[in-house]
Amino acid sequence: MKFILKVLVMLVICLFIGYNTDLFFQSPNEKNQAFEKIKQEDLAPTKKKTNESNRSMTSKTSISRFIDQDFKQFKAQFGEPVRIDKTPYGYDNYVYNQPNSSYMIVGVRDQKIQTVYALGEDLSLEPYKIGMSIEKVFTNAKLQSGIAFSYQNGFYRFELSEDDLNVRPIVNLGSGVYAQLNFDKFKSKLVSVRYLNKLAFIKMHPYELNYQGSLFEEKIDEAMWQKINKANDEQTLEITNVIRERYGAEELAYDNQVQQVAYNHSVDMMQNNYFDHQSKTYGSLSDRLKRAGVRYQLAGENIAHNYIDAGAVVEGWLNSPGHRKNLLDKKFTYMGEGTYQKYYTQNFITK
Repeated sequence: MKFILKVLVMLVICLFIGYNTDLFFQSPNEKNQAFEKIKQEDLAPTKKKTNESNRSMTSKTSISRFIDQDFKQFKAQFGEPVRIDKTPYGYDNYVYNQPNSSYMIVGVRDQKIQTVYALGEDLSLEPYKIGMSIEKVFTNAKLQSGIAFSYQNGFYRFELSEDDLNVRPIVNLGSGVYAQLNFDKFKSKLVSVRYLNKLAFIKMHPYELNYQGSLFEEKIDEAMWQKINKANDEQTLEITNVIRERYGAEELAYDNQVQQVAYNHSVDMMQNNYFDHQSKTYGSLSDRLKRAGVRYQLAGENIAHNYIDAGAVVEGWLNSPGHRKNLLDKKFTYMGEGTYQKYYTQNFITK
């Protein structure tokens, strides 16, 4: 009996120490930060060499066929979205999440489809399929280390790094439509496909860009950023849960208190121009959770900066060992995502 009491006392002490220190806090060493490389050039006509193709390679059954088409055609096949989100790119995101196996986000501007982020395993993406091996994709796809095209009297040349070619290569589908293929580099499997037209490609510029013309940047006020932040929070949770389900982990429930802690950290990083798990003002995650009155058994944190959207953020974490561990950890049960412009904080807890 005395032995059992001693064990219980030691357990209580460990739990107390763990809650008041970082004992139960999983912090990845990596920092997922995307760096924009954009250069405006005054190019001579002879240097404006494009590799465009007027011959469409889009399958008649693939979702890619809807790019640049009227949204009514898309809605006729897939129905109404679960909601419509704001973006910083001048189009609205129509979110389809019914069920997770059909998850996709459709970017619509003036009733024309600009881009589709396709994550669901049941979606028609011919000749690709979610879960397809890298070897099979690379055998069939005509991948390019650079994409160059003209658009509205401007010239745009995107250069892919070695990491880009291995993790998120681009395929020219012809007629101004492109497919970004996003891989899980640890499992060597296709995670998602992002279809883009030229305007969406320019606005997002997911690769190093040299251009002559305009970037077509949108003017975004604080009220609009709040809507965009909220949209990124919801999409990050949804995409995280789609991926967790795919890898055999339970879905995470949303926790408003944890969300506020995450949001405050993103704001702090933005306002004080730093990027780290440790805040000079508010301390570590355990400090921030304790200050907010959040009780937990285990906690973890992922942060990211300057990614183009929630899909790119979550896939960036998936391809980063420490962040991946948090993302797929079966012990976590709740999550709070706090986005502030291009700063993302994802906090996990087990209650």
